[in-house]
Amino acid sequence: MAMDEGKMKIEKFDGADFGFWKMQIEDYLYQKGMQEPLTGRKPEAMKEDEWSFLDRKALGAIRLTLSRNVAFNIAKEKTTVSLM
Repeated sequence: MAMDEGKMKIEKFDGADFGFWKMQIEDYLYQKGMQEPLTGRKPEAMKEDEWSFLDRKALGAIRLTLSRNVAFNIAKEKTTVSLM
């Protein structure tokens, strides 16, 4: 994960070195407060619409770090936990 002017850059996952990519994307989601969807369990105090929005944000962040070929293969996944 490269840092550039306060921004993080995660190399696009192209099918190689999944463990390293997963570590980077999980760290990124934790830093952005989007880690809850990784568990697949909505916190009891969270409303359903808030949960759906948070899950969609995390899913979008993950998809942006995938190469075109990998993204094409997982396009049907609709939740963070099903993707990971």
